Amino acid sequence: MVALASVVALVLGSVVAAPVAHVRAAADPSPADFLYVTNPLSNTLLAVDQGDASTSNIAVGRHPNHVVVSPDGARAYTNNVLGNTVSVVDLVNETAPVTIAVGTDPEALAVTPDGAHVYVANAGSNTVSVIDTASHTVTATIGLGDGTQPYSVAFDPDGSRAYVGNRTANSISVIDTATGQVTGTIALGAGNSPSWGLAVSPGGNRLYAVSDVAGKLFVISTVTDKVTASIRVGDNPRSVALSADGTRAYVSNVDSHDISVIDTSTNTVTATIALTGNLGEVAVSPTLDRLYVTNTILDTVETIDLTTNTVLTETAAGRQPWGIAVVNPPANQTAIVSLGDSYISGEAGRWQGNAAPINIVGDRWGTDRAAINCNANGSNCDHDGTRVYGESFDNGCNRSDSAEIRSAVIDVGLRLNVACSGARTINLLPTAAGGQYYLGEPPQIDQLRRIAQRDRVKLVVVSIGGNDLGFASVLQACVADFILGRDEDKHCNKDQGPTFQAGLAEARPNIEKVVQQVRQTMTASGYADGSYRFVLQSYPTPIPAGLDNRYSPERQIRWSKGGCPMWNDDSNWARDTVLPQISAMLKDIAQTAGIDYLELRNLLAGHEVCAKSAKQAEFENSQSNPLLGKDAEWVRFLTLAGNQGQAQESIHPNYFGQLALGACLTKVYASPTGSKNHACTNVPGKGPSMVNLSSTPWPAG
Repeated sequence: MVALASVVALVLGSVVAAPVAHVRAAADPSPADFLYVTNPLSNTLLAVDQGDASTSNIAVGRHPNHVVVSPDGARAYTNNVLGNTVSVVDLVNETAPVTIAVGTDPEALAVTPDGAHVYVANAGSNTVSVIDTASHTVTATIGLGDGTQPYSVAFDPDGSRAYVGNRTANSISVIDTATGQVTGTIALGAGNSPSWGLAVSPGGNRLYAVSDVAGKLFVISTVTDKVTASIRVGDNPRSVALSADGTRAYVSNVDSHDISVIDTSTNTVTATIALTGNLGEVAVSPTLDRLYVTNTILDTVETIDLTTNTVLTETAAGRQPWGIAVVNPPANQTAIVSLGDSYISGEAGRWQGNAAPINIVGDRWGTDRAAINCNANGSNCDHDGTRVYGESFDNGCNRSDSAEIRSAVIDVGLRLNVACSGARTINLLPTAAGGQYYLGEPPQIDQLRRIAQRDRVKLVVVSIGGNDLGFASVLQACVADFILGRDEDKHCNKDQGPTFQAGLAEARPNIEKVVQQVRQTMTASGYADGSYRFVLQSYPTPIPAGLDNRYSPERQIRWSKGGCPMWNDDSNWARDTVLPQISAMLKDIAQTAGIDYLELRNLLAGHEVCAKSAKQAEFENSQSNPLLGKDAEWVRFLTLAGNQGQAQESIHPNYFGQLALGACLTKVYASPTGSKNHACTNVPGKGPSMVNLSSTPWPAG
């Protein structure tokens, strides 16, 4: 079941080289917009934090033109004109893990008000691609007719109608989003080609369309689908944005280098904001009196004060920035956040128990939650890890849908898991403190800072240190000793002690620094001590005591059947010496810092891999008749990569283990704030949702 080459990737994930991150300044707790700007020439999306002027670049597809942000602020989407694709951008982790093929020459895109779909205007194929944002697939393609050349798209406030500007046809198509049918066409007249600018009023009764050829902004009644006014603006207008209340429209004019300000009640230009350089797209802050416009000559984003119509700042924005989106989420959005390594990211959450069928292309007797499109008896299935791990499956962070931050029963708006398999303390520390990117993602505390400024964080929970102290290499040596049949005097408990002790000593100051930086980041983001809960947790023991292993120490059966290839004395050393010393170190760090500590060492007792009181799934189990959690192992067994899932999932809490972790976190959050020292255990004979928590204050002094 295991090959020595695969063991290196086991337990806590392997560490890889990471790119250098940008350095952010100290956080500004005052309200601020986040800007997202497309750079077509560098194939990137630039993220700009207006709070501290920090920036970061996110690689996307070829020649991104425009960007839109989902209503919850979690994702952005760029249309990549030369790649004929749309990039899906995770704005928390600042990565673009998903690319979706669409039609030819996608010139514009828009997201529905409920965030469920993205519509893409494909100028080269005269179509609109409809993307389901849950599955990241094109679920429909709407034809607009030859010679239409769709160039812009917008939705009415309830998302029932989409409007698509057709550049060559001098018209706007009206699409019923429920049926996907074109229900009408709004004629603009010859020579009035609509460009990228298209916007719907907040009430939904007016549509505004920019024509660069005519130099006009057209006002259209959505009740009659007729043009009611045309307003002469500047030269070569390209983009339009409306104020939050819809009383003003702002049009960027490329050739006259200015912005036209329109009173929408009178349909007249009331002001012109003169600028320098060629202007791109314009966007209005949803909550602040700010207007933003890209400048393709100066390579900047101009910030304009709308109370005075004057430029406040110019921010460097890459080469020839074009599209722009602005986000300023509500300040009362509550959130809980997890940081750390694979033991908190939810790795192995794919597996609801273990099974060792000869057939490895089925649902593995109902244990594989990523098995789809199975035949009647589950012996043949497709397998898709993204069903459990989402986009994080692509870079290996493996954040599962059952991770404790997701399965905990806590009443908050957002549950944000930025932990990543294989992460070390250096991948949590902010860049200003020497932190490093990992698997293409920014340091986790940098991500926490952005979340803390955007949302109201109620809980931060951290699991870290295992990769720093070399626990994976220790376990690798123990497994190798068993597989190679080494004599007892050469077992890992005899020769790995010094290695482990050295790792423990080296890891401690790094973990202390993580705790310090989390607190400093929260303080700098406007949080007082006591306004949120900060929990440092230990690691659960994944293996039973030697005498509690249900398989004899015969090499073949523990390896091929049980997936727990370790000698009894090594198992005892790992659970009775290694894990307790890690727990003692973490507990002392938490107590010294005055934060919460969650002891998890005995949480999985009786449900460890190969434990006598637990069992694997058998032939009679299936997706419709799964092995119950009260009877199952709660730890993923050691497996060969390509055999059953990924090798890196091995020796981690599985789906049932994740639910138990979530149940513990639920009780910690509900415990009195004065109680800081917590220990969580399961209830024998019960499922993973039943746990016991003991909580006491730290001793005085």
